[in-house]
Amino acid sequence: MRERITRRDLLRVAGYAGAATVVADAGAGEAVAVPNDDYETASGETEPQYGMAAAEQHYVETSYTLPEAKGGAAESPTLFGEIIWPTDDDGEMVKDVPVILTYSPYNDIRSPQSEAASIAADGVADYYVPRGYARASFDVVGCRNSGGCYDYGGYRERLTGKQLVEYLGGEPDAAGEYADRDGGSAGTRNVGMIGASYDGTTQLAAAVEAPEHLAAIVPQVAIDRWYDYAFGGGIRYFLNNEYPTDEGFDTPLAFDLGFGFVPGANVQDPGRFAAANERRFAPCDGVEHTERAYEYDPVYDEFWERRDYRRRAENVDCAVFLEAGWLDHNVKHWDSTRFFDALPDTVPKKLVMGQWPHTDSNFADAQDVRHAWFDQFLQGIDTGVTDIPRVDTQVSTGERLQHEELPPRGTQVERFALTRADAGQRALALVGDGAPTYTDTAPPLTEEEMFATDGSAHNHLKFESAALADRLRVTGSVPLGEWRAPQLDLLASSTADSVHFTPVLYERFPDGSVEVATRGFLNARNRNGLDTSEPVPVGEPYRAPVEFWDADYVFSDGSRVGLVVASDNRDWCLNDPDGRPTNEVVLGAPNRPGGTALRLPVADSPETLAVEGERTDDGSVFTAGATNQVSLSASAERAVRLRDTVPAGWEVVGGDVAATETLDDGRTLVTLAGTGTSVSADYFVEAPSSPGRDTFGPAEVSPPGSDEWVAVPGTQDTNTVVGIGTGFDG
Repeated sequence: MRERITRRDLLRVAGYAGAATVVADAGAGEAVAVPNDDYETASGETEPQYGMAAAEQHYVETSYTLPEAKGGAAESPTLFGEIIWPTDDDGEMVKDVPVILTYSPYNDIRSPQSEAASIAADGVADYYVPRGYARASFDVVGCRNSGGCYDYGGYRERLTGKQLVEYLGGEPDAAGEYADRDGGSAGTRNVGMIGASYDGTTQLAAAVEAPEHLAAIVPQVAIDRWYDYAFGGGIRYFLNNEYPTDEGFDTPLAFDLGFGFVPGANVQDPGRFAAANERRFAPCDGVEHTERAYEYDPVYDEFWERRDYRRRAENVDCAVFLEAGWLDHNVKHWDSTRFFDALPDTVPKKLVMGQWPHTDSNFADAQDVRHAWFDQFLQGIDTGVTDIPRVDTQVSTGERLQHEELPPRGTQVERFALTRADAGQRALALVGDGAPTYTDTAPPLTEEEMFATDGSAHNHLKFESAALADRLRVTGSVPLGEWRAPQLDLLASSTADSVHFTPVLYERFPDGSVEVATRGFLNARNRNGLDTSEPVPVGEPYRAPVEFWDADYVFSDGSRVGLVVASDNRDWCLNDPDGRPTNEVVLGAPNRPGGTALRLPVADSPETLAVEGERTDDGSVFTAGATNQVSLSASAERAVRLRDTVPAGWEVVGGDVAATETLDDGRTLVTLAGTGTSVSADYFVEAPSSPGRDTFGPAEVSPPGSDEWVAVPGTQDTNTVVGIGTGFDG
């Protein structure tokens, strides 16, 4: 039995403490330790000191003109929401405080039964209001008590989100004094946003419109491009075989009916109730939403461009803290990883990705870091949250790693050719006898059927590498064309002008079992771009670049990298209704471009470190008894500690020294004080009395708590000692 933590096991673990957490390997009857003590974190500083007022109801007037509006006619929906303010010792509401907002279509579901309760009275309010924040919850345009048309992530949601933020940031209290974003009193109030799924999506919609008062957002499992919510490479998603309720196939139809059709709840206010429901029973754009989101051959056009926040990410002017899960099958992983990448480096940004499904961060310090984020950017308190690494990712084996970017520094794209015969570590050979040809079948394949056979079959192909000599970490988050996201560069020919490709990248363990690493989807009619639908050339070779979901997956040494090539995947998407072609995959060779190849972004595995650094000292020649000051620095993608090797005869006499250890050969290991992704230290040594030439280093780094040390390149140094008052001929 392999010692490995499966993804299903990881779902059973709610969070990871500072010490190693032990979870069971399914069916193994044994325990596996997950190292999680090597990470940097931060915490907020505000403490509970306020009471909570009763919720205030607010109606906010908005106004905008749709680009296609005839005659420039404006829409003016009224938004409804509630705000809970903190109270002082006298029970008076305190309004010169930041506001944490959720702009939500879910309030019909959350609507409290008690008339005295509030949609704003939730866990966010319980935590933050006593710490000096106001809590606001508002209904999305066209939903519940807000007027207007529900817009399926469109222009209306972007503009009303912006105007709502400006309202909350600029509404005066009795004294007319508020802290602005820089801590002064310019008549404005900082606004932050938080929430998951659609409540995270509305944050991105507002942020790309750059409201002046929006200072920080925490979008959790949020959609950043609505086209990607419905389609993978032009193929309509449909359920899945792991978490069938976690897909979203019922949208947008369920959204239009559940959010945009249900009458408002403010029946006690007849005037407002009538206004909120004025457009509730009219079709608005609901028919178009459904038509566009269930097309068999979709194109990315103006309809989807309006609902694309990623392409507008450069407009964002607030601090963005994204949380998402590598196992999320509802909002796909790249909605967070790629929005993070698209954000300008001029704004503070952070990304947390872990081995969990459609939920916010499961890390034990998640609440602390969110608190630190809001304290930093809404209260103006230096919590140190911007000093910790920007990316926090938990790979498939359970390790939690921190980097400044995703993919991390040093990631290289490696090409795995698809070949007929085994060609070693960097090629995937066809499994089984026969030609690299398969025919689409009805009904389409399930993944269980794909993996049920040992080799290829008439309706799919399998390719596998040789057994890996070392662990292989595949991680990527950069769009197609830059060759840093997993991609199948497929060269094929087909007997019909309509073809789907749904490759599955998997790991085959030495015991024969299989685990999926990531999946890819492409409607070959969209092979030249999502904005173009072109028939496939019949009987002629064509290229179909299939992009996989971003992943952070570690293949074990001794395992094999595997790839299924098939047309339809009954577990995950709607099949192609227009044809059942026979498809031939054109193979190549490992060192000769031209044929089909798998391109994987490969980073250092969690067992290794990418590290760089330097050494300086007082010179290269010393007299006996002289003191030499040694300065070392090192930087890595993870927090590390630093040590050096001092040659025999040299005595450590002071500096930033945490510990020393004398080795059997007389050399001294000097462990220096301090840890971090960038660490530096000085120490002093005294030269020996006997002449000679001695070598220091190389310096080494190691994650705290680990016994594995990695040499820092370029930090070895040779010094010469000469006798007192004499020459040395060396």
